[in-house]
Amino acid sequence: MMRTPNVDLEPILKKYIGKKLFKNEQDTFKEEFFKELFDPYAYVDYSKRTTLFINTILEEEDLPYIFAVDTVCDNEELFEHAGEKYWILRKL
Repeated sequence: MMRTPNVDLEPILKKYIGKKLFKNEQDTFKEEFFKELFDPYAYVDYSKRTTLFINTILEEEDLPYIFAVDTVCDNEELFEHAGEKYWILRKL
C-alpha cells in the first residue's frame, strides 16, 4: 500500500461527525477513509482496524477529530441495536 500524496480526509470526516456508526457504517467508513489515505491497488481487509488505529492517524495528520466508542441506550434503538457498541466521531 502506498500513501496518497494529496490526501484530503476532511470531506469524509465531515460526513460522519456526530453519527452513530454501527458495524455496517463502520465498515463503510473504514473503506472510504483508508482508500483515501492509502489508495490500495488490491483488496485490503480493514475489519481489524479499530478506533485506536484511526485516532492515531487523525492525530498524526493533525486533524481535529476523535472517535469515541459507546453503547446503545436510546429507547428508539433498543430493539434494533440492543447492547451494541457504536462509534461516534467528534470534532475537537
